[in-house]
Amino acid sequence: MAPKKKGKGKKDKKSDGGEGSGELSPQELLKRAGLRIESLEQQLIWREEKMAQALASQKELRERVTLYHKDFEKEKEEIFDIAADMTRQYKGMQEELLTRINVLENQINEQKDALELARLQLEEERRDKAQELSLKDAEIAEQKQKMEEMALEFGDMLKETLDKMGAQIDISNNRWEDESGVHVTKRLEEFKMGVSTDI
Repeated sequence: MAPKKKGKGKKDKKSDGGEGSGELSPQELLKRAGLRIESLEQQLIWREEKMAQALASQKELRERVTLYHKDFEKEKEEIFDIAADMTRQYKGMQEELLTRINVLENQINEQKDALELARLQLEEERRDKAQELSLKDAEIAEQKQKMEEMALEFGDMLKETLDKMGAQIDISNNRWEDESGVHVTKRLEEFKMGVSTDI
């Protein structure tokens, strides 16, 4: 409630002065004092109300600030907990990923070593096979050469035997002048010619 101004008292004073009265009577002084007291009481009440409102507003503001501060601290703790949890998860995932990478790298290195070993073994087997085939080819060529030489020797021996047999037959033919001896000689000559052709 707004305080009343003192203008009324001043107006009365001017009007009293206009009437020519120099001093106020005790009743007027009491009346003026009562008005003054009433005005001061109204101002006091107004100020008390304003003070109460200010204190209430201040209290409400403090409560709001305290609530905001509590909410802020709570939110900050929640954010910190979330950040800490995410950091732990990230570190855990990072460690798991690094472990997985190490395992895969070891597996790759082992497979590379196994592949290189298999390649070396294959090359060694190929060299051994090539050497074995070369030895087999040489052995086959040698056996073939020996067979050809033996065939030539056998042909020479057979020819020599046939020549000796022909000589013996010629000697016998000279002794025998019958038809059977001539027939045997011709057969032997044909056989010798056939052997020479096969060789």
